[in-house]
Amino acid sequence: MPDGSLFIFADTSSEIFDAAANETIKKMPTMPGMHRTYPNTGGSVMLPLSAGNNYEPEIMICGGGQTQAIDSRCEASCGRLKPMSQNPKWHMTGMLGPRGMVEAVLLLDGTVLWINGCHIGAQGFGLARDPALEALVYDPRSYRWTVSGRTTIARLYHSVAILLLDGTVLIAGSNPNEMPVTLPHVEMNNQYKAFPTEFRIEIWTPPYLRGDKSYRRPRDIGLSTYSLARGTRFSIEFSTKEQVETLDIILYSGGFITHSVHMGQVMVYLENNGAETLSDGRRMVEARMPEKIKLAPGPYVVYVVANGIPGIGQFVTLRV
Repeated sequence: MPDGSLFIFADTSSEIFDAAANETIKKMPTMPGMHRTYPNTGGSVMLPLSAGNNYEPEIMICGGGQTQAIDSRCEASCGRLKPMSQNPKWHMTGMLGPRGMVEAVLLLDGTVLWINGCHIGAQGFGLARDPALEALVYDPRSYRWTVSGRTTIARLYHSVAILLLDGTVLIAGSNPNEMPVTLPHVEMNNQYKAFPTEFRIEIWTPPYLRGDKSYRRPRDIGLSTYSLARGTRFSIEFSTKEQVETLDIILYSGGFITHSVHMGQVMVYLENNGAETLSDGRRMVEARMPEKIKLAPGPYVVYVVANGIPGIGQFVTLRV
């Protein structure tokens, strides 16, 4: 959380925990719906932070399931919760169908990709069927869901999805078998060999890079410093052939992923003073790190998003 505490969620229960004091600060209300963690794992994400929302964290959790069985019903509902508010409450919505093992990836236009998983089944070996093949995009500002592509590859147990430096999403994995099963040895009538151990990798391209948009990226991006801390002011220079109508500077960390659980994923819109044109035609913007929130130290990525189109991300180090 922005104050340095931890949000911990298990099954349908959650709390704010002070790791330094080793004590629970506040318990959250029970989330409605089925089980949300292993073996009926749903997806979870902290929505983007910005000065516009006063850097108030909001957690979103979707999917889950009923039992650890191949015929287990999966959960379609989602909940949004502001754990730091005075009276936290779950505000429920729903995906476009039930899913277990679904993963959430923050995208650079402020939306969230929900991908992978199954419609029926659970985590474990040979316990999932009816793969979820559609990529769903959720806009937390409009509460709107859209289908944004479809794959032919089942991504079940042991799958991953993560944002890359170029703003696309890498999707890999799926091994719902105790021992590897290659494509020639798939047996559709054998639940323990119905899906292969997956070695194919896919790239999902978000709407903000489709068509000719990838050719209109901000380019030749350079930062005045690649070492940041709370309150750091730094400048960014970049090139673009277009008039800059909108400009976002984003600090991003994909965190860590295992078993469809994303931990530490964070996206922060940095305040900036807008782009100015230099004598050589390049653009310069001054950005500043927020002072009021605590972020875990380590590697992050800074993205320049001009007119809704991101440039290639730049690795930075966040100091304590």
